[in-house]
Amino acid sequence: MNEYESMFTKPSEVAQQTSDAHDTASAQPETPYTAPQPRPAGPYQPPYQARPYPYPPQPPRTVRQEKPKKKRMTMRIAVVALCCAILGSLLGGGAVGLAMHRMYRQDQTVAADTAAPQKTAEPIRQVTETPARPVSTGGLKTPAQVYEENVGAVVGIANESTTYNVFGQRSETASSGTGFVVSSDGEILTNYHVVEGAHKLTVTLYDGSTYTATLLGYEAESDIALIKIDATGLQTVTIGDSDALLIGDEVAAIGNPLGELTYSITVGYLSAKDRAVNTDGTPINMMQIDAAINPGNSGGPLFNLYGHVIGITTAKYSGTTGSGASIEGIGFAIPINDALAIIDDLRENGTVLNRAYIGVTVSDVNAEQKQNGLPDGAFILSVVPGSAGDQAGILAGDVITAISGTAVKSLSGLSQALKSYRGGDAAVITVYRGGNTVDLEIVFDSKENQTTDPFEQTGETTTETETVDPFDYFPWNLIP
Repeated sequence: MNEYESMFTKPSEVAQQTSDAHDTASAQPETPYTAPQPRPAGPYQPPYQARPYPYPPQPPRTVRQEKPKKKRMTMRIAVVALCCAILGSLLGGGAVGLAMHRMYRQDQTVAADTAAPQKTAEPIRQVTETPARPVSTGGLKTPAQVYEENVGAVVGIANESTTYNVFGQRSETASSGTGFVVSSDGEILTNYHVVEGAHKLTVTLYDGSTYTATLLGYEAESDIALIKIDATGLQTVTIGDSDALLIGDEVAAIGNPLGELTYSITVGYLSAKDRAVNTDGTPINMMQIDAAINPGNSGGPLFNLYGHVIGITTAKYSGTTGSGASIEGIGFAIPINDALAIIDDLRENGTVLNRAYIGVTVSDVNAEQKQNGLPDGAFILSVVPGSAGDQAGILAGDVITAISGTAVKSLSGLSQALKSYRGGDAAVITVYRGGNTVDLEIVFDSKENQTTDPFEQTGETTTETETVDPFDYFPWNLIP
């Protein structure tokens, strides 16, 4: 081993070599002594002396073998599989949706080809036929479906009347309104103020045909009239139940606003029920709606979204308040159930017979009377001698607060409560008298039948021909 190699020899190897050399030396014969020889010329180079390794021997290093990362690989595989599943679901759903859409379009096209009549192409331009919209057979409908299924039963009514002023001068007036067919042989329901004062009524159907109408009956207090045209096989509306309505239900009105925008539809919501609306001094029970109605809509049908008539559009509250704010979106319709209650009387008798009659004059309780302790109700001003009220023991100064448990808070409330009674019916009238509440039993008299013929002069006079706004007949005021 040379000096260079001994520099990289581990201490253990050096110790082993020294031991071997000592053993070899001890085994060989002893050599005679030889005198040292002189050193050759040149620089002095002392021999390299091996030095022991300053650190203790270390065990050989072992290379750590990395184990495969099974968990990370498993997670990566799971994520890839999940992404593939989501992508496959999206692609599969899109393919199914596209197939169903194509099938639906094919079904619609087939239905249109078999059900809808084909138009003949014009010589110049080709008319492309669009698929017919499916007609709903039950359940809730869209306003468009309600319109399509019922517009054929809505009619326009033109009123031509003659009036005279105090000097005998004659004037021709005209107005327009709406009605709806309730029987296939030509019976049409509308408002009384649409036909009031007319000497000729002209009805126009949706197909453009016109007829002269005759009056079957009317009641001014209810603002309802029944007229008839000489026709058969007419489309009719379906009558619904106005008592089943809920505030917030969506409603649709079809009519002829302004007499020119014929067969228009407006949509809104039922805003309130049981509004006592004062029409020309007579309170009428109505429903409040926010569907836009205007002059010419009077007498038209108000539908729910089942396509059933639940009211007769009658008026709107418009103008400005005392502070100058404009009033919009407040319309009124007569509940159809109120009209059905008297339609047989109108058809058979021309008016409503046997309306309940008490035989008293009344007014609302004013603010001063309330300060003196009187409750809300109908204040009795006088009693007709011998009338039903007189026989029941009603006295002037009493305040009627209820009829058979139905609260009466005003004059209009009393009028509305009496509409459900006929002459000869018995009831219990509750009155406030001298700080006490008294219940009185009464048997109603029959109210005298109306004598005013709407085809006669109404007292409305003018000196020139004009178009009359049917809504001008009514100073609409809400009764608290």
